[in-house]
Amino acid sequence: MKKFLVCLLAVCMLAFGAFAFTACDEESGETNTGGTTTVEVYAPDGAPALALGQLMSEEMQFGEDVNYNVVAADTIQTYVTGTNPRADICILPVNLAAKLLGTGESYQMLGTVTHGNIYILSTTETELTEENAATLLAGTKIGCLQRDNFVGYVLRAVLNKYNVAHEDRENKQEENTTGTTAYLYNVSGGEILPTADYDYMIAAEPAVSRKVNATSLKVVGSLQTLYGGTEGYPQAVLVAKTAFIEAEPAFIESFTQAVAANAEWLLNADTQASVICDAVESHLPEGATPSFTESDLTKEVISACAVRFTAAADCKDEVRSFLSVLSAAAGQTFTASDAFFYTPAE
Repeated sequence: MKKFLVCLLAVCMLAFGAFAFTACDEESGETNTGGTTTVEVYAPDGAPALALGQLMSEEMQFGEDVNYNVVAADTIQTYVTGTNPRADICILPVNLAAKLLGTGESYQMLGTVTHGNIYILSTTETELTEENAATLLAGTKIGCLQRDNFVGYVLRAVLNKYNVAHEDRENKQEENTTGTTAYLYNVSGGEILPTADYDYMIAAEPAVSRKVNATSLKVVGSLQTLYGGTEGYPQAVLVAKTAFIEAEPAFIESFTQAVAANAEWLLNADTQASVICDAVESHLPEGATPSFTESDLTKEVISACAVRFTAAADCKDEVRSFLSVLSAAAGQTFTASDAFFYTPAE
């Protein structure tokens, strides 16, 4: 009897130890490639979330337990920072990725997933083009969503390209007194209205189309076109933990292939807007709603979000060049080392 009790106690202690190890590992947020924890994937709400549309809709797992999360855009950096970042794979703006992760030590860039979805709204009829932008933007008041982040940096880069002097202003009732300087104001989405005291307003798809459909505002220009060409620029990028990439190269290959195929799935005539919207909404925190609705997601709007995957090895020079432009526009330095750009082993 005594031997039986000793054995029973030993079995219980081993079982408790195994449970405690698993629970501790899950609490830490660390990826365990042995399958005791999930692969955590994060994307900000909006166009970047569309880059994972098919993967979320079909709950693609790639041989692991994958958990997809769509979160508020202004919180995305919290999932790749700290002593034990929660995200194994994450989508975030290219400047933020370079600023936080550019050394390649903790995360590497797998590729670019969106290539510019920022547009110019106005109540005017005249379209802004490369030929008239310098003249029409000079001396204007511009309300810019996220003026002090990516959207504002791209706007400043465009103004710099056309040699339009610009200045940040806080007093939204202040009149433009120079006649040549563009005054830039930080605005919320709710302030982008036909009655707002701005000559132009800057916002991103798919929210732009919602504004156009609900108000008398019109799209009169594209920052992508004004920046140069039809290919846009690297806006949102896909990163993964360096240690996870090294441990699971086959997973990374399958995952990026699926992200690349997703672009065609989004624009396929058989892919209903309701399916895409449900895919995003079902991966938001409980009680949250997506930044777009089913009626917003026409094929034209999805196309304007410029969702497509370009592998890091194929866009390395483009990303570095764009980071240089953003650095000059933002007045801060965004750089990425060679180690930041993931290249699959031969």
